[in-house]
Amino acid sequence: MPAHPPPPIPTSARTLLCVHAAFALLMTQVPPLFPPVLPAWRTPLWYAIALVTGILTALVTVRPRTPRAALLGIGWLQVLLALVNGFLVGDIAALLLASWLAVSALALIAGQLPRNPRKALVAAHVVSSAAWVGIGVVFVALSVVALTATDLHTVHVTYELMEKFDQTLLPWANVATTLTGIALGLTTKWGLIRYRWVAIKLGISISILVMAFGFLHDAVVTAVEQSEQLMRTGGTVAQVDANADVVLWGFATALFGLIAALLLSLYKPGGKTRRGRRQAALPTRRATGARA
Repeated sequence: MPAHPPPPIPTSARTLLCVHAAFALLMTQVPPLFPPVLPAWRTPLWYAIALVTGILTALVTVRPRTPRAALLGIGWLQVLLALVNGFLVGDIAALLLASWLAVSALALIAGQLPRNPRKALVAAHVVSSAAWVGIGVVFVALSVVALTATDLHTVHVTYELMEKFDQTLLPWANVATTLTGIALGLTTKWGLIRYRWVAIKLGISISILVMAFGFLHDAVVTAVEQSEQLMRTGGTVAQVDANADVVLWGFATALFGLIAALLLSLYKPGGKTRRGRRQAALPTRRATGARA
């Protein structure tokens, strides 16, 4: 029997690719939000992302019959370039925006996944989610230690350890969980805003990202610098200011959100959103119109 042709690439994939290419070109002309680790690599990588994404956009638009494996290979390349620019070069825009655009476009090109790839993606999401929750527990525990310790050296070492985790383990778990979650939503029946529990999970992930990059990281860095300064000047634990409370309650709130997201995945409450119900009604309406 002849193999079934792959489903057509949705228009939303082309739109995302165009946005990604334009965004990459824009990033070559504007300064980074935060100083990158490898500044000399930043602009060339953004040009490479724009080039690869532009080629993929042209193929899915002009030559949609290009073998799906070739399109997926180029799609994986743009994801890899975005992650390299985000993690190794240290460009936050690549980490938080380009990687999301690249993974979303790749997932839309891939379409509904067969059983084995879907299970692999679910496993990756579960493992990264569990790692994120575990790291969240560690951060809350370290925050309590720093807040209750009576020795300034212990306070400083604890915040210093949190800063190291915040720059290494936490971003990997955060980004891996978010990207695999987006890929799962777009390659399965769940979608991203089709069901309430999925939309809430996505909102939790975005909120934690905003909180982490908005003030939590700065609060940890400030606590490290302040405790180090107090050690040099002969200060006391009582002189550590409100950053300690910000760190504790910030990470405790993030951990509560992660646990809530885990429970949402298990119980899947709420049913479909209004958009999901409209999408589900479209085939019925078309079928009714055809019979009429």
